[in-house]
Amino acid sequence: MTLLPLSHRPDTLDTIARWHFAEWGPLYPNETLADFRRGLVESMVVGAVPGTWLWLRDNDVVATGSLLAKDMTTNAELSPWLANVYVVPSWRGQGIGAAVVKAVMAEARRLGLPRLYLFTEDQQGFYQRLGWALHHRERYHGVEVSVMVCELEELT
Repeated sequence: MTLLPLSHRPDTLDTIARWHFAEWGPLYPNETLADFRRGLVESMVVGAVPGTWLWLRDNDVVATGSLLAKDMTTNAELSPWLANVYVVPSWRGQGIGAAVVKAVMAEARRLGLPRLYLFTEDQQGFYQRLGWALHHRERYHGVEVSVMVCELEELT
């Protein structure tokens, strides 16, 4: 597997925007596919927040992960966020999701970030196994979500 910033593969932008919109569009009812694409374009910087990374296998993107300054319309005081952890369905169940999360966390540590937040509908246990803790639960756009935190300085 190869890890690359999205800026190194701009040809994948439209495909990734479609994946993300299909996966999480209902959690962002006021956003369109074009908004998702615009967010990805903004995350094409290297060495900064926002940033998006791709995992490639034989030149094909099999997963994504991002660091964002903001990921919810609530919790404006919390930042930055791990987001866009997406694994192509045919590649799921092989540990790629955990590798994505760990790699983005490592990027965050390199940037000197002390902690990260994320929110998930149904993957709280997965993230807890990777060192994340429940911050709080809330109803977000009609869906129960867990907002989680990871103190990066405490991880080895």
